[in-house]
Amino acid sequence: MKNIIRIFMLTAVLAMAITSCKKDKVEPNAPTISNVEFGHDNNKTAYVGADLHVEADISAPGKVDNIKVELHPESGSGWEYSEVFKTDFEGLLNATFHKHIQISEDAQPGEYHLHFTVTDKNGKQTSEEAHIQIINDPSLPSVANYSVHVEDGGNTLHVEAHITAPNKIAEVEVEIHGPWEEEFEYDDVAMVGQISYLFSKHIDISNAPSGHYHVHLGITDQDGKNIEFEEHFNK
Repeated sequence: MKNIIRIFMLTAVLAMAITSCKKDKVEPNAPTISNVEFGHDNNKTAYVGADLHVEADISAPGKVDNIKVELHPESGSGWEYSEVFKTDFEGLLNATFHKHIQISEDAQPGEYHLHFTVTDKNGKQTSEEAHIQIINDPSLPSVANYSVHVEDGGNTLHVEAHITAPNKIAEVEVEIHGPWEEEFEYDDVAMVGQISYLFSKHIDISNAPSGHYHVHLGITDQDGKNIEFEEHFNK
């Protein structure tokens, strides 16, 4: 009989311990978002027919499930954007989000509201919001025949574009994003101050591992206006 009582008491103690552990279980904190940039240098400005730079550092103790970017007019109806990014981020504890959102040619200039939302595996969400000004500016730099080609057995990337800048070229930046990331800035004497210029550079990518890459060509004119264009390559 004593043995039966002891077994009963031991079972009760174990059950209480398990219940206590379940009660004490703490869910991870909600994601945090930092170092946010909406637009070039976080200027919260976008241009009709061009890209909007969106970047942020994410920490998700509960692991990222997805990241959503939404853009809609502050008032009234019109062009809207909504996309969920999952493939490159799902399951990560820490991530840097860096994408370029294409602003439609049909977007009406004006004030827009941007929502940047991170959802973790427990369904917890954290959002950042901003007011974005979309502008139609025909004086912005433009490019024609923008192309990127891998050469020299995968060791060199040839970036070429014909740049037109009514307010004259101040600087060109090439950003490569993928499994390997690098940025290159160019302010060649032959290019700066020109209204029209054939930009052609060979970039060493010998240290870049195999994978899919985005190449952002950013042009800043002498009025400080910046616009970016995107191409892709596989190595």
